[in-house]
Amino acid sequence: MNLSFVLMGVLSILCAFGVFESILKICGLNRLLVSLFFLVGAVLSLFGSINIFGYEISLNIFNFTLAFVILLPKLKNAKNIISMLLCSLIILATFVCYNAFDLTNFEYNFVQPYVYMAIILGIIFSIFVKNISSVFCGSYIGSIIFEIVAFDMFGQNMETNFLLGGEMMVTSIIIICLTYAIFFWLKNFVTNLKLKKKTKSLN
Repeated sequence: MNLSFVLMGVLSILCAFGVFESILKICGLNRLLVSLFFLVGAVLSLFGSINIFGYEISLNIFNFTLAFVILLPKLKNAKNIISMLLCSLIILATFVCYNAFDLTNFEYNFVQPYVYMAIILGIIFSIFVKNISSVFCGSYIGSIIFEIVAFDMFGQNMETNFLLGGEMMVTSIIIICLTYAIFFWLKNFVTNLKLKKKTKSLN
């Protein structure tokens, strides 16, 4: 059992019962579609990957690609597209730096260090990005590019099988978007409270 399966399984149940409804509403996401995305992702996590032309491809990559195709048209202006590109570059740079450190000598129980890295990225994105579609699409593009570049630079020399849509990619995108949504909602909640206090003082 991996972390992505646990996250998507729990999130699908919580979203189905409307736990994150206010957060999803602010982000402009459909509760049932998000719940279905996590449910399908959790099921696909159990089946792992398939081999196509000698390359291992995670089944979850198809789920994430579909979500990418659905969310991409929501980037209706240049600002959202620039935000997506910035997110992808930040993700790519962060993953490259993370990959530069040798963490194989350390043992981790279930939660890998990139989880904390993803939380920090989600918080950073919530500050300057105003569209979760930009965050998801940017994270998706940056992660895909990283996996291809990393394999091209290091994987062939190490004689390891190429895996597109690995656990690090899937888990990181989920945690980045989840952290972003929570902190984006908190930022809006605090802003609304300040506005209410100002209106009361004026009255």
